[in-house]
Amino acid sequence: MCSECANAGGGATYSMTRGISSPSLDGRSTRFTLGGTKAWSHALYYRWMSSNSSASNFVYDIYYYFKNPGASSGMEFSSSQRKGYKWYRWDTQCSFLLGVWQLWDNSSGRWIKTSIPCKRPTAYRWNHLIIEGKRRDGRVLFVSLTLNGKKYYINKSYAPKSMSSSSSAVNIHFQLNGNKYQTDYQVWGDKFTLKYW
Repeated sequence: MCSECANAGGGATYSMTRGISSPSLDGRSTRFTLGGTKAWSHALYYRWMSSNSSASNFVYDIYYYFKNPGASSGMEFSSSQRKGYKWYRWDTQCSFLLGVWQLWDNSSGRWIKTSIPCKRPTAYRWNHLIIEGKRRDGRVLFVSLTLNGKKYYINKSYAPKSMSSSSSAVNIHFQLNGNKYQTDYQVWGDKFTLKYW
């Protein structure tokens, strides 16, 4: 986990605690915190999954829970794959400020707005998110996003980013974004899974 790598210049305070019994769906959720004094600073939490460079289908599944959703400017959810000299990223951002979901175009380094609505989560309620992506024809294909049972088909594709060194890896990311006051807040995550084949 880090703040400097969260594309906001660093400056956040953050922590991650596993094995939380409440709130939890299975008795062992993870609590993520974000705070600090630098406005708009974020925290990125990530995990290396494997060195699989042959998988081309990715399904990211997560449950998350807020007590104070008004303190956040948004959240980001991502799976990624390094395959040789290419970096494929299925990054999505629920921007509470814009009110829509965005997709990351890794080759040009910018967020692309969708028409999929993104509302602040209701406090004290679990939300269930599923993001489906593919590596197809050498491109990053965003297939669909399902939030609390409502599925939105995306079907947008972007070129991967070219890298100077070769690597093989599959990773999963989860990011909390701060607001202009950098209000402290916590998010609980549970049943994180990434299926890839």
